[in-house]
Amino acid sequence: LFVLIPGCALPRRLHVDGSHLSVQVLLDRRNQEWINNMGEIRCYLYPVHSSKSFLITPSLASSMYLMVMYFITGAYQEVYKMVESCVSEDLTSEELQIFNQLEFLGNDNHPDAHACRLKLSAVTVGLGESAMKCPWSVYEEMLEYVKKYDYVSSACRLTTEEELLLLKMSTPSFGYRLPTELVNRNSYVSAVNNISSLPTDKTLSIKIGIEKPPVIENFDCGADTSILDNPKNCMISSKLFGAAYSRPEEDQVAFGGLRALEFINAALDHGVEVTSSSYGFPLMYDLLVGTVQFKLHPNDKVHNWGRILVRLVPPSDFKRKSAEMSALRILSENPTVAQHPHIPKFQIDSAMSKFKGMFQGKDAVSRVLAELHTFLTKQSIRSMLNFPVASIESTSPAVMTLRRPKSFFDYRLWVIPRISDYSQSNFKLDVQNCAAVNIPMAQIQAFASKPLAPIKLESYVVYLNRTQLRMPTVSGAVPFNLSASKASRTHCSEATTQRISTDIQKYAHSANNETTPTLIGFTPSDIDALHSNPAALSNAISQLGALIKALNGLMEFDRMSLGNLMNRALAIATSDERSDPTGGVTEECNFLRFRLGQISEREPTVWFELLVASILSSTAEQDIRSLNPYLSGSAYNTVNSLTVVAMLASIRIGQSHRALAGLSNLVKLLRKVKASSPPDVQTRLCKEIALQSSKVASDLTCERHFMNVTPNAVEFDPRFLVFEFTYSLMLRKSQVILVNKFLQALRSGRSMCHQMIMGAGKTTVVAPLLAMILADGKSLVTQVVPHALLDFSRGVMREKFAAVVRKPVFTFTFSRGTPITRDLYMKLCKARDSKAIICATPTSVKSFMLKFVEMMRHLERSKTGGEKA
Repeated sequence: LFVLIPGCALPRRLHVDGSHLSVQVLLDRRNQEWINNMGEIRCYLYPVHSSKSFLITPSLASSMYLMVMYFITGAYQEVYKMVESCVSEDLTSEELQIFNQLEFLGNDNHPDAHACRLKLSAVTVGLGESAMKCPWSVYEEMLEYVKKYDYVSSACRLTTEEELLLLKMSTPSFGYRLPTELVNRNSYVSAVNNISSLPTDKTLSIKIGIEKPPVIENFDCGADTSILDNPKNCMISSKLFGAAYSRPEEDQVAFGGLRALEFINAALDHGVEVTSSSYGFPLMYDLLVGTVQFKLHPNDKVHNWGRILVRLVPPSDFKRKSAEMSALRILSENPTVAQHPHIPKFQIDSAMSKFKGMFQGKDAVSRVLAELHTFLTKQSIRSMLNFPVASIESTSPAVMTLRRPKSFFDYRLWVIPRISDYSQSNFKLDVQNCAAVNIPMAQIQAFASKPLAPIKLESYVVYLNRTQLRMPTVSGAVPFNLSASKASRTHCSEATTQRISTDIQKYAHSANNETTPTLIGFTPSDIDALHSNPAALSNAISQLGALIKALNGLMEFDRMSLGNLMNRALAIATSDERSDPTGGVTEECNFLRFRLGQISEREPTVWFELLVASILSSTAEQDIRSLNPYLSGSAYNTVNSLTVVAMLASIRIGQSHRALAGLSNLVKLLRKVKASSPPDVQTRLCKEIALQSSKVASDLTCERHFMNVTPNAVEFDPRFLVFEFTYSLMLRKSQVILVNKFLQALRSGRSMCHQMIMGAGKTTVVAPLLAMILADGKSLVTQVVPHALLDFSRGVMREKFAAVVRKPVFTFTFSRGTPITRDLYMKLCKARDSKAIICATPTSVKSFMLKFVEMMRHLERSKTGGEKA
């Protein structure tokens, strides 16, 4: 399964008015400059992983194009994941034009968008001014990021190290001092970065810079009893505009819908004031006592809408002690009194009596205030009144105190879904834990040895020796004799001759005793009889049909199992399937708060790629359980077991697919078999059938060579399994042995050189696997290849580390004339710290060493004052 995207289309975001941010994509297919920079390949082909949980990007250009598309559509978490694999110091014209599209996304002010841009700025540090210069201000982005930090989704949060780096890069475009927000952030992040080394009984104090807060009038400034003490203390203008009040029609506001929404929007746009004729004291009073039945939703309470409007009056109204405002405050805080059946209602006068009553003190507002005063001062009603307590305005503390976190529940905003390292070299798959989730031991044993064993391989494959395959035995004698030569009598020559003799004898013994898997019905004698014996051809085709049916059944089972295993692992890891014991009311409320936080992306959630990568971490349990504090230890072990078995099922799907593809080609060859074909055609076809059947047999009997099965567990190096899973392949025995030899040599401090023939997997398997294992953040891993293979090897590395385990891939280019700059040093340090891979040529490495010797020579001369005569 693949995703094909036309690369000759320039992607842009649809621009709309400022009321909302568009996530629609416009594809400009007529931009000739864009098309000219594309090169020969005009499309990007993304293989879909067999688990269907992620795409594989085969090149840097395809990665950057997908990242830009994710950015345009608002998939910021996917952008954030891809940033590290979209870095290069030398961009082609195709890659550069894709990178330049990020400039047109600078108006995206989503909190996660700021995080993505800052992440890209952090990973491009040290690449130089001309390489991937980000078209935005780190200072402005960092300021917005800090202001919106509470709204940044957990998957897009920067680490403390990244924040400290970006804060150092933040320089204001005006003035010489950072704003208080960034200064405080720097102090806080520095403290959090060192909090893990703090003793449990100690605290860490942080001085916080405080700016003068803006003056905000406090609505909750205390009780106002004017309506009880002096009901005649009213606003003259409220009487005037109250006389002009017209009560809204019931069909306009009582049934919700668009008309009610338009009414409340008009009130907010016009402004709610006590002295307003349309949206003033009479309307708020009617809402509080229920005379106007305003509702947006059938379950709305009219009193609540009145309370909302009362709180929207301007400070000039609520600061003044008036009977109108006092009445609104008391009715807002006492819904029982406001809904009392005998509470006075606002009576609207007729047209002629409105103004007469206003000058005589008998207008509608004065009357209702007088009646309300009488009603509220009754002893039975007065005892029911609750007066609001004045709210104390908060003040920012000058010092913040931090303690070392005691559990996964502490400092949730600093929990980031990241994998600490990839240095775990031994993993134990608990057999009993697998049995508890209905994964039988027979299935585990098959996965650990021959994954396709469940289809009963003995019914389709037989092992033949060289004699049965009509192959001559291999001689153990050296095919040449150099003893007569004088040069062969030296100590070195004799040792070399002895080693050659020993190697040939070992190879002969191994080759003569090994057996080769062969499809039943496709032995040399069976293949020779295909043209002359129709029964042999029919048996071969029926045998292949049965094999195809068995493989299809196993693949269907694996696909169904893979989906169930992945879903179950994610359900337990995110607490969709509860694993912790149910607690009291408080604990359950906290749990529901956590689950709502996951939905809002404030709390971190896991995805399957993260679970796969987590088994590589030496602190895997802490990495995953910190994301979900309600995940128990036993539940975490279950998640691990489900994840590993899902990976094994995914790899077997790929193996089955390869075998089915080979069987399809073999069936096509058998359909070409005809007795009437010329002898040379028959001979050539028999050889093709023999080669294809041998390949299919090898695919079927492929074994896993790095797992050790014991009665209680299956032990293996998880880095081998993750590499197999990511690219749906199976490591050969020779490759596993070779990688282990390199690792053993490294642990013992020895250098090692190994020569491999073409097609043995040195560029696509061994080198990337070693790079993944050795790039641990402590040492710099460099791949040195001939100049002609630099682009290819660098492309392979980028493809291998563009999913699951993501690593930047840099190029080291150096000559004797290259200046030594801080950017070069920062680039190499950044590569080491970010577990990146450096690709270089022998010329660059030699030039660097010669430059080092030259500079040391200059330093020596400057110290001694020049060479002495």
